[in-house]
Amino acid sequence: MMIFVVRRAQSKEDMDFFFKLGFETMMKTEERRQFYDEMMKNNPDASDDELFELHRKEVEGYFDFDNPHARVFVVKREVSENYCGYLWMGLRNSEDAWDFERPQWIYDIVVDSKYRGHGLGRMLLEKADAFAFELNLNIGLFVHTGNDPAIALYKKSGYNIKVVPISKKLNSESQDRVNDEFVIRQEKKTERENVLEIGLDRFKKKVRFSIDVDDKAIEKRYTEYVSAYEKNPEEHQRLLALTRDGDIAGFAWAGISSFNEKIAMIYEFLICDNFRESGVRDRLLGFIEKWAKNKGFFTMYILLHSEDDLDIEFFKSNDYIVPGYFMEKRLKPE
Repeated sequence: MMIFVVRRAQSKEDMDFFFKLGFETMMKTEERRQFYDEMMKNNPDASDDELFELHRKEVEGYFDFDNPHARVFVVKREVSENYCGYLWMGLRNSEDAWDFERPQWIYDIVVDSKYRGHGLGRMLLEKADAFAFELNLNIGLFVHTGNDPAIALYKKSGYNIKVVPISKKLNSESQDRVNDEFVIRQEKKTERENVLEIGLDRFKKKVRFSIDVDDKAIEKRYTEYVSAYEKNPEEHQRLLALTRDGDIAGFAWAGISSFNEKIAMIYEFLICDNFRESGVRDRLLGFIEKWAKNKGFFTMYILLHSEDDLDIEFFKSNDYIVPGYFMEKRLKPE
């Protein structure tokens, strides 16, 4: 019976293993191969040893391994002391509007193929959980769509899908699926208060997915969130879906993204409870895509939160690409 030990990486030998296995995984794994190919393209005459050194310097350049939140854990066989895998974590380097604090983030977890099937991934995750718990923080990670074994492991370990980043190239005309039950039009000033109230209610649920926060703090954050994207009136649009009686069935709000001026981001896409089974989603999406295309955007992007009902299949059916999932395990007390 093989016995394994997980501990914090501290020696030069530990870190050499961490960088080496990470580089080898980048070379061999489909979803990471693009980074290796990019390195080869930029350094056509470099050997693999030289590319490895470039990889190491690049990682050391953008990540502070001396930060108190940073950890690399390695797992070794107790008798032979062969290295078997690692987990790399630190404070997440970005946050979304609904995040009141950044979680601990698993940047990478790799188990050497020779030692898979011994529960080493679970052991590493337990070590990461314990460290995040000490810091009184939740813990999160990103996993690629096709990595079914990893997704199953994370779900079994208590992680839930929090946000799904999805996108679509706006290279063709969006089809308007006619539905005479609803009218799609721009929001009027007289409707703004009611729309913001609906949006705030959903925003509260997104915040409380991760952490308990009082209403006033959430309202303040939501007001700041809305104001930040409404500074340029020509760069965003909020469309309402209304019944023939004038009731709001849903709304879509989109505009320029904060990270690329050629990408339109759907800030909110909300269907009211009584209209979830209707065709209003299709009409709203078609209209907001048409607006984005007419404004000259090349891509439509949305961070679909689990509190948005996470209807990934609906977006897939409309040609959106789902590269993976942001998952989170709540360690903060409820």
